Amino acid sequence: MTHNQFSSGLESANLVVTSDLVHQAWSAIEKQNQINPNAKPHLCNVIQVSNVTLIAFGTPLVSFPEQESMVSSSTLKANNFTEFEFLCTKSIESFSINQAAISLFRSNFDELNQKKTELIELTQLSKISLIIITGQSVGGSVATLFTLWLLKGLNLLKTLRPLCITFGSPLVGDEHFWQCMLQFTTWKSSFLHAASNQDPIPKLFLTRNGSGAYKPFGSFLLCSSSGCACSEDQDLILEHLMTINLQNGRNEDPNGKWDYGQILEDLKHKALYKSSTMLIKEVTDPLQASIITQLLAIGGLTQQHSSKEMKNLIRRMKKHETELLIQKKKNSSSDKKLSKMKTCLALFEWYKKESNILNTGYYDMYKRQCNPSDMNVNEYKKRLWNFWEDAVTKVENKPQLEGAPFGVRWLWAGTNYRRMIEPLHIAEFYKTSGASNYKNGGKRPKHFILLEAWLEQKQATQKRKPKRQLAATSNEDSCFWAEVEDALILCNRLKNGESVNDAEKLEEFEEYVWDGIDNHTVCPDIFSEKGSFMRWWKEYKGIVGSSYSSQLADYMNNRNYRNYT
Repeated sequence: MTHNQFSSGLESANLVVTSDLVHQAWSAIEKQNQINPNAKPHLCNVIQVSNVTLIAFGTPLVSFPEQESMVSSSTLKANNFTEFEFLCTKSIESFSINQAAISLFRSNFDELNQKKTELIELTQLSKISLIIITGQSVGGSVATLFTLWLLKGLNLLKTLRPLCITFGSPLVGDEHFWQCMLQFTTWKSSFLHAASNQDPIPKLFLTRNGSGAYKPFGSFLLCSSSGCACSEDQDLILEHLMTINLQNGRNEDPNGKWDYGQILEDLKHKALYKSSTMLIKEVTDPLQASIITQLLAIGGLTQQHSSKEMKNLIRRMKKHETELLIQKKKNSSSDKKLSKMKTCLALFEWYKKESNILNTGYYDMYKRQCNPSDMNVNEYKKRLWNFWEDAVTKVENKPQLEGAPFGVRWLWAGTNYRRMIEPLHIAEFYKTSGASNYKNGGKRPKHFILLEAWLEQKQATQKRKPKRQLAATSNEDSCFWAEVEDALILCNRLKNGESVNDAEKLEEFEEYVWDGIDNHTVCPDIFSEKGSFMRWWKEYKGIVGSSYSSQLADYMNNRNYRNYT
């Protein structure tokens, strides 16, 4: 089974209730609850089943307050507890979570921290294949928090994401918490919450109309005597929780020890479409028919509902499904725009070839702005700039901790853009009289900085790259020409006797250039006879003299650069 197994719908519910993983999770909870009461108490225990490692949280005795009891992340931060601050975004600086769950988490922090450290170390050694974190009632709430905490610490490029499977867990956080979770688009499929409409615990803190501070997140396996379905739809989940049979629920253990093992076994043998076909045969709208079928399967439509209530619920769900479809189309449109930007970037390859024919170099040809093709280049440069500046801003406001914030396709497209376009921006910068120190003087545009940082973040998780055998087609350091321009300024200052320290800085620049040549991370056009780098070399050679020897000086004096390809 894959990590996307918990998507919405009846078919997914069938897959879930027949899954070994869900049954293993419940068995682990039963084992945790059956531990000898005379043994040293632990909030959770590790259980190994074949190649699956299960972290089972017990069902501790907790007195739930009648009213919703929450604590804000800003309050926790003020009390020096910042373990979940990483969930905050620039637009959402604080959120609230269940006070009982976070209190239990904090009171067992040392134990949980040790478990987290052990799991991370074992994944690094490839000694764990799959991690399932599970719990019931408030134990499920703590399991959810622990999973989020673990997700942040794992290297998710080298290990599978852990799965969190809870049973009869109360909702964990508020609307802001849910919105923060939406930013981590790759994490939502890691959470499955099983909730029976006979179990009162999942509906704690909800008002009669399903409103209130708490909001669901992740996938829910919604169960009833009629069947089950998986959903991520907030309206459907809240509606289901509000249809809980209070007459049965009030007589149950207030700590939520409901037998989900029996529920799962019953659902294995139950036909989801048992009586729905006749009830929806008059419905001609396929989307509406699908929604009604799903509601019937989970007991979401009962005699307690008036015709008006049913229509309102179905209308809200249709609206939600339509919005999801629109969002998918937007994502598809975004990918199409990316393809157009790649086509746009191809123009600059032709521009570069033209500069090589003129023996000027890409950077200097643009800096001089004396060719007819410069007009088109400026137009396309602006178009690319606007696209990538906007794309980077959106990603920055929606942080993701799984690898680089961009997906691989977007990251490499952004890297090509940066290496091709930033030199042109640098050319414009140094045309201004007195301009210097582009890279470290606070003048570099933010989206270039972030694109470079995200690439480094991605590369840091990979094995060391083999040494290049051929020269790069674009300078891998998109600020190469800024370094050249600053080196030219240093030469002028040194010739005028303005600073003796500039000689050391020029030696550092020599090492920087030689490293690029030796590793083939600079492109051949830096050696264009009419270009800025060759102008720097002539000035620098005049300062140090023809007898000066270094790796770069020997390479240039022997004209080995003519064979650099």
